[in-house]
Amino acid sequence: MAATRGWRTTLSSLQIPNYRWYWFSATFAAAAMNMQLFARGWYMYELTDSPLALGWVSFGAGLPLLLLSPFAGVFVERWEKRDLMIVTQFLTTLMLLSVAVLITTDTIVWWHLVIASVVNGIILAFNIPSRQSIVPQLVGHQQVMNAVALSSGTENLNRVLAPALGGVLIAAIDIDGVYFLMVALSIVATSLLFSVPRVGKRTPDALATVRSEISDGLSYVRHSPALRELLVMAFVPILFGMPYMMLLPLFAKDVLEVGVDGLGLLAAAAGIGALFASVTLASMGNFRRKGALLLICATLFGVFLVLFASSNTFYLSVLLLVVIGMTHSSYMSVNNTLLLLNSEEKMRGRVMSLYMTNIAIFPIAVLPITAAIELLDAPLVVGVGGAILVAFSLGMAIFARTLRKL
Repeated sequence: MAATRGWRTTLSSLQIPNYRWYWFSATFAAAAMNMQLFARGWYMYELTDSPLALGWVSFGAGLPLLLLSPFAGVFVERWEKRDLMIVTQFLTTLMLLSVAVLITTDTIVWWHLVIASVVNGIILAFNIPSRQSIVPQLVGHQQVMNAVALSSGTENLNRVLAPALGGVLIAAIDIDGVYFLMVALSIVATSLLFSVPRVGKRTPDALATVRSEISDGLSYVRHSPALRELLVMAFVPILFGMPYMMLLPLFAKDVLEVGVDGLGLLAAAAGIGALFASVTLASMGNFRRKGALLLICATLFGVFLVLFASSNTFYLSVLLLVVIGMTHSSYMSVNNTLLLLNSEEKMRGRVMSLYMTNIAIFPIAVLPITAAIELLDAPLVVGVGGAILVAFSLGMAIFARTLRKL
């Protein structure tokens, strides 16, 4: 009986039909996205054998996210979120199909992947804020932590499965077959969204312009110590911690010398840790002292990045990535939840778009990092990033009083 109650707590948001359809759609969308990240990174490195080319692909996705996110936040609030998710997921399907056709016809060149990344970044600038800001309207205030953790869990499950299957599928059906599989997954994700209800949209002031509403959103965050500190906590770990994800193909090929199968296991290891963290957070319910947990996870994220950068043993690196996945996922989920809980509904789209601006820094940061790797080496660059993250997190633990009390 206790075990049954435990699982009911862990999966409580899935008892809400509207969220359940959303979650199923997110599962298929995450499968397509994670498979794309794996396949695109490996294929680009195969085409060019250049770390800098990986940086350009990442930069291509990050730049439109950075530039469009503030405008997207206003647009998300003015438009019906369910419909916006459908449109953007359909456009993702078309983008994946275009790349699949280019590969099949043997006309693909490396800059096609950069263009596809730019298009993907434009789509995500509108898709992600709509997906994130709709959650409280589907589940209610008390279930937000559980719903965010479950949404994170489905993405992390796909982070395990997509890389693990990716290497096998590339060998079995080649890279074009993998892209056509992603197209199918994205079609299913789009179709399921039609079962998610419309939740309504905000009617803007007749005199309000997009610029004035962006200004109002910035002012709202500026006058909220909690939101300010949470956005700073999003920015620095993303900038100095997350680029390791995009550099795993380089670690697999040049540092650990394990090839595509080893890359799949490395990426899956981080996903396993992240999945465990998501299930744990979901089972904890609406717990207190989330801010303290955020600071602890960010610090440990940096510590284990330093250890990973110091490892030249494959299986030790796999174990370290499991812990990195746990700490990284926990800090992201808790940060996301606290931003949703500490923002008013009428401002939530704009707050989450500013959060997206922070996330956009991650793929942009990969470009100078890969350029630095051309001169130095990957372990040194990742290790320094981890050390900076540790120092920053300890500083926030000392000086960010509002954050500690959340």
